[in-house]
Amino acid sequence: MKQVFKMTYPTGKIYIGFCSGEGEDDLSAFNWPKFRAELATLPVHQRVDYTIRRQVIWEDERVSSDELFQCWQETVSAYNACDPDTGYNLPSDKVEARCNTDGWRLGVDGCRAGWFYIGSQGPDIKYGVVRTIAELFDSFKSITEVIIDIPIGLYDEGAQARRCDPLARKALKPRGSTVFPAPVRPCLYTDSYEEACRISEQLTGKKLSQQAYNIFAKIREVDELLQRDVSLRSVIHEAHPELGFCMLNGGSPLLTKKKNSDGLAERLALLKRHLEWAPRLYDEATNQYPRQALAKDDIVDAMMCLCIATAPERERVTVPDPVIHDGKGIEMAMHIFSPS
Repeated sequence: MKQVFKMTYPTGKIYIGFCSGEGEDDLSAFNWPKFRAELATLPVHQRVDYTIRRQVIWEDERVSSDELFQCWQETVSAYNACDPDTGYNLPSDKVEARCNTDGWRLGVDGCRAGWFYIGSQGPDIKYGVVRTIAELFDSFKSITEVIIDIPIGLYDEGAQARRCDPLARKALKPRGSTVFPAPVRPCLYTDSYEEACRISEQLTGKKLSQQAYNIFAKIREVDELLQRDVSLRSVIHEAHPELGFCMLNGGSPLLTKKKNSDGLAERLALLKRHLEWAPRLYDEATNQYPRQALAKDDIVDAMMCLCIATAPERERVTVPDPVIHDGKGIEMAMHIFSPS
């Protein structure tokens, strides 16, 4: 059900928000700094124990996204919620600027047919398969962020590991083996696993796993794209889905395997807390694409990446923090959603 609602806070002020019916209440126009500052002025007993009242002002399950947004704007105006003496809604000019610049956010995972993506722009959801990452930018008019399950940012030589890899393995213990060591860049341009191992051993003193080698083509594709187009370095970011699920699970790694039915069910249950439509889209995608093109766990991993892409900024974290960059200026960090 699509709704416009009013929240009343212990300070006596209000916020007008909306819910698309596909996820959580939208609080993106909330003036968080002002609320925190005013909350701090209340007596201690009110700051540590308070209730927020949520009232539905209007609802309709059949309206379009534009109609929902228009109704929300009208309600903000009717309640004068942008007035700092009345509410916590950001001024309308800032909201308009955000709405005009905030494009699609996508979660992407590699699959046998190329790349599986799930995109979100407000209440609108799209998913599909593209052959190359570059095709995403032809398919969507405006993309704000892409969270992708692939190593981004590589050393050109040396035995040092990317800092994010051992940190992720430590957080996922005893499932740390799900994090493959990222290769050094020259290995991506070899013609065989044996040659890649030889180059890796020559440059780092270590060989490569067959599993890591199997995704070299996709690592190379993203790396070359980021080298060609510097502007995309602030758009395309790396994530590791198992680390993402660990954070959704309160910091405890999932011990089930994502390719098994119980593992898929556990991950979908965690996703549903933040993406209400996750089980439905999972069923649709599994019915639409054959397994030889798209595996079931590819769908779940892309959802996890989208969950990170759409997370509130205050609950986004990088591993490591601060971010480290490689010799070409490309960041080497995993992005995660750490629910408060």
